Amino acid sequence: MLRPTPAGASPATDAQPAATAGAFILPLDAGPEGPLEPPPTVTREAFLRSAARRTVLRIGMVDTIAYALRKNSEIKIARIEPKLRADDVRVARSAFEPTLKADYLLHDNTQESSSAFYPGAQKSREMTYDAGVEGKLVTGTRYRLDFLNERYRSNSGIQEINPYFTTEPLVTVTQPLLRGFGVTVNRADIIIARNNTRRSVEAFKAEAMDAISQAKGAYFNYAYAIEANVIARRFLDFARELVEINSARFAKGLASSVDLLESEAAVAEREKLLLDAEYGLKTAEDKLKYVTNLVDDPEAWNAEIELLDTPSFAVRETDLVQSIMDAFENRPDYRAKLIDLKSRDIAIAVKKNALFPTLDAVASFGLNGLGEQWGGAIQGAHWTYRDWSVGGTMTIPWGMGDRARYDQSKLEKARAILELERMEERIILAVREKVRAVDLQFRQEHASRVARDKEAENYAAQKERLAAGQVSTHDMLDYQTRYSKAELDLTQSMINYNIALVDLDREVGLTLARNNVKLEE
Repeated sequence: MLRPTPAGASPATDAQPAATAGAFILPLDAGPEGPLEPPPTVTREAFLRSAARRTVLRIGMVDTIAYALRKNSEIKIARIEPKLRADDVRVARSAFEPTLKADYLLHDNTQESSSAFYPGAQKSREMTYDAGVEGKLVTGTRYRLDFLNERYRSNSGIQEINPYFTTEPLVTVTQPLLRGFGVTVNRADIIIARNNTRRSVEAFKAEAMDAISQAKGAYFNYAYAIEANVIARRFLDFARELVEINSARFAKGLASSVDLLESEAAVAEREKLLLDAEYGLKTAEDKLKYVTNLVDDPEAWNAEIELLDTPSFAVRETDLVQSIMDAFENRPDYRAKLIDLKSRDIAIAVKKNALFPTLDAVASFGLNGLGEQWGGAIQGAHWTYRDWSVGGTMTIPWGMGDRARYDQSKLEKARAILELERMEERIILAVREKVRAVDLQFRQEHASRVARDKEAENYAAQKERLAAGQVSTHDMLDYQTRYSKAELDLTQSMINYNIALVDLDREVGLTLARNNVKLEE
C-alpha cells in the first residue's frame, strides 16, 4: 500500500484524510492490502448508513494523491507485473544452479552357465549406489562430479574377491566451442528477464503518473467548480441588490415598472445559473471521488468534500529544449522502448550463435578403487588406477530454420528502431505542444487578470452612476454580467494554467518527482 511520510501535522477532519504532506513511498510489492488477497465484503447497508448522515471530508492536494495511489485498481494490477518478471529472473538463474543426484540399484541375476568350468546355475547380485552433482557455468561449460560405487557378489568359483566393492570419483567436463559458447549467449535469458523487469517497473511508473495527473486535474476542476459556484451566487446577489434599488426607486417614482420587472427577471435567470453551477459542483465532486476511489469507501462516498489547498498562480519557468531532454530521460514509455532494444540485441546474438555447428570438447577423469569392503575400495582409489578420456562431438544442422530466425530477429530490431524514431518525433511534438500550452495559459491568466481588474473598476464606477440615476437597469445588468464573466474567466485561466503544468509534467515524465513520490524497490 501507499506509505506517506508526513512532514507536518494532520488537519482537523470529520473523515480521516489519506495523508498530509511529505514524500510518498510507493512499493512495487502488493503489500498486506495487495490485490492477491480477496477484498473485504462491503454490504449496501454500510453505504446506506453513511448516506443518512452528513459527513465532511477535508482534503488537500497531498491527500488527493494519496487516495488516488492507494486504492487504484490499475496500479494494483501494474504492481504485480514487476514481481512476476522478478520471478522470471530467478527462473533464468536456476539454469546455473547445481543439481544433486543419487541412484541406487539392486540387480539379482540367475542364469544357466555357459562355461564348462562352472556348470549349473550362475547367480550374481549387484548393487550400485551413486551420487553426484552436475551443473552449468555461464560460459556454457557443463560439469558433472560423480561418486560411483558398486558391490558385486556371485557364486562363481573363479571370482577371487567375493563380494568385491569398487568406487570411482569421476569428473566430466563438456565445453562448447562454437554453438552455445560465451557468457552473453548463456546469460541471455537472465539479461532479457531483467530487462523485462525494468520494463514492468516503467509501466508501473506510467500507471502511477496517470493516476496522479488525473487526481490533480480533478482536484483543480473541483476547485474551479467551487469558485464558479461562489461567483454565480455573487452574480445572483448583484441582481437581488438591483431589485432592492429599483423597488425603492419605483416607490419614489424614480424608476419605471419595466426597470423593476427587468431586474426581477434577471434574478430568476441567475437563480437558474446558480442551480447549474451547483450541479456542476456536485459533478466535479463526484469526479474527484471517482479518481481518488472514495466512491468505494462506505464512509466517504457521500461525504461533502472541502479543499484545504486553494489553487494558486505559481509561475514556473519552462524551457522547450530542457523539457524535451527531460522527456527523453524520464518518460517511462521511452525508457521501456530503449530497454526493449537492448533485449533485441541479446536475442540477435543468441540467434547468430545458433548458426554455428555444435562442437563440444569432452573430458573426464577418475580414480578406480577395489576392495573387500567399501572402505577398502575408497582407500584403494589411487593415482595408479586412473580412468580418463578426452574427445569431442560435432553436429552440423542444415541451418535453414536457424538462419530464418536470425534474419527475423534483425528485422524485428530494425522495426523497433523505426518505432523508436517515430516515438521520438511524437515526443518532441507533444512536449512542444505542452510547453506552448503552459505559455499560452500564462499569458491568458495575465490577460484575464487585467480584464477582471478593469471590469471591477468599471462596475464600481457604474454603481456610482446608478446611484446618480445615470445608468439604466439594462446596462447595469450588462455590467454585472461582464464583471462576473471576467471573474469566472480569471478563475478558469488559473485552473487551466495549473492543469497545463500537470500535463507538461506527465508529458516529460516528471510527475512522480514533482509530487515527491518515490518507488520502493
